[in-house]
Amino acid sequence: MTNSRHEWRKEKMYIATSETMNEARGIVSFMPRGLRRYLYGISLEGATEIHMRIGKPLVIHYPDGCYYINRHGNLTSIPTSAVKVTREHIDEALEIATASSVYSVKDEIRNGFVTISGGHRIGVTGTAVIKEDKVSFIKDVSALNYRLAGEIQGAADKVIPIILHNGTIRNTLIISQPGAGKTTMLRDIARQLSYKSYRVSIVDERREIAAMREGRSSFDLGFSTDVLEGADKAQGMLMMLRSMSPDVIITDEIGKHEDIQAIEKITNSGAAVIASIHGRNIDMVKRRPDLKQMLNFFDLVVTLGKSKGVGTIEEALTRW
Repeated sequence: MTNSRHEWRKEKMYIATSETMNEARGIVSFMPRGLRRYLYGISLEGATEIHMRIGKPLVIHYPDGCYYINRHGNLTSIPTSAVKVTREHIDEALEIATASSVYSVKDEIRNGFVTISGGHRIGVTGTAVIKEDKVSFIKDVSALNYRLAGEIQGAADKVIPIILHNGTIRNTLIISQPGAGKTTMLRDIARQLSYKSYRVSIVDERREIAAMREGRSSFDLGFSTDVLEGADKAQGMLMMLRSMSPDVIITDEIGKHEDIQAIEKITNSGAAVIASIHGRNIDMVKRRPDLKQMLNFFDLVVTLGKSKGVGTIEEALTRW
């Protein structure tokens, strides 16, 4: 376990930004037919989100701001002339995303999202159905937010030299606010380490990092990467540790007590962990007592932000 008495040291590095965060991999095919004809005529290169709200304009988010689509199929900054989303659009989009079986993805929906082919995540809001003090389902869906996944080979170019220290993989925590590119970063870290012949295991609870389809990833993850999808993170990390003899285990969005316990076991075993967590910076993470203790298991903390565009590496702190 890393000595918690060691001070964090800021690494000198250039700020790396990503010019485009996705290739909009077939996302239009998951949209309702009444909106597709407008989307086919515009470029989605660089788009990060497509937001649908009943009775409101269809919104497309790009790094430089949000835009709407008018009835001529052109992007506009004027919402009053934009195409509006209807209840029928939302219902049809849900049918397409769930292959006409909403209840088949009930476990995902109760967490507020559905993951579709290509690793794109559709956020879902509406009326929560509560059972035993927990959300069991979301009914009367009122809005869908398509968060577009992206593959940027080279996104991790600036951090790989810091993650690798004399051939040893540092236990690395990526702190990122939503939409700042952490999953894209994890994906490229996995790819680059794999091509350097490190054995990489990915625990992909939300099916976003690898976006597996019929046993194959939708993205290039290298030739020595194994993926476990859909499993609880803590349980999945320990399963991969026992079964795949990894040099490093990569996972997204940690934070539960069980995740921290699993990370402690893995780092004590000699394997490395690279994980992400939501937050604005390391000081914010330290404010939570359980997460402050978790920092003891990491040797490198990378903070992602948007100061110079999505995917900006704001800070990198090391212990050794």
